[in-house]
Amino acid sequence: MSITLGFIRNRRESNVILTVGSGRTRQELRVTSELFFTIIPQANPYLYGDVVEATPAQLVELGFQLDAEMKREVFRVVRPLVTPAQVRYVLDPITGNYIVRYVGTRQELVIQSRAFWKTTGVSRRSPLGSLTLSMDVMKELGFIVGKGGVQIERSKQFINYA
Repeated sequence: MSITLGFIRNRRESNVILTVGSGRTRQELRVTSELFFTIIPQANPYLYGDVVEATPAQLVELGFQLDAEMKREVFRVVRPLVTPAQVRYVLDPITGNYIVRYVGTRQELVIQSRAFWKTTGVSRRSPLGSLTLSMDVMKELGFIVGKGGVQIERSKQFINYA
């Protein structure tokens, strides 16, 4: 039994928005492009959006949970929507450490090069670039992230007017 899966690629954030079902049973899930094309190799990587036939096992691997009876298309997201984080990095030639910036926030870290290579899988010859990382990897690097994204803290500064 195959199930129709719609996808739209967001090249800027390097993720794929998946849609399964229609109407009230419609569910969306965001995954990285690498994960999507690994699990669903029949999808055309040159298209921005398309519809592909996927097996129930492939949908479960992506993070959807199917109805046990399979009589109707009822889907429920197993994990919360995974919003990958975009980071930019540059190698400091003086110290040899990487300066990593979390795009969309003001967070910036300095990470030793070996730890950065090991955690992210970046090539040793790459002095600068951008990556899409999961929230688990972001926490491992040392960024402050919340449940589904950035953890926002209230400012402790108050402005006094005369």
